[in-house]
Amino acid sequence: MKKTVGILVVGGFMLTALIATAGAQGATSVNQGVYTQEQATKGKALYTDTCAACHGDNLEGSGPMPPLAGADFLRTWEGKTVGDLYEKTHTTMPATAPGTLTPEQSADITSYMLSMSKYPAGTTALEPKMEPLLAIKIDKPK
Repeated sequence: MKKTVGILVVGGFMLTALIATAGAQGATSVNQGVYTQEQATKGKALYTDTCAACHGDNLEGSGPMPPLAGADFLRTWEGKTVGDLYEKTHTTMPATAPGTLTPEQSADITSYMLSMSKYPAGTTALEPKMEPLLAIKIDKPK
């Protein structure tokens, strides 16, 4: 019995350490800081050059162009994943040249959109890969 308890305690410590070191890759919510501020800053420059003409300087959207931040953005994306948002950005944007953004550019722009919706920055950059991003849910900013 003591041996079982000891194994469970050690296993618990190991699991806690693993979760603590996982960073954004282990995140399950955008409220856990899934991008870096540096990445969002790069994303802002890319957004200004490739997205603002359609979606507005402040990501507010206009007419058929949806907003990319704020309450209206959240109504569309809440409950979906960062992977869904990244894929939409990567495969269909910019509208004048769909699919021309590199994976890194798409991750940077996605990071900027998250920052403009008041999600916190973290210490690990948002990966430009679908698999880890599909595990990160978009929920209301805290």
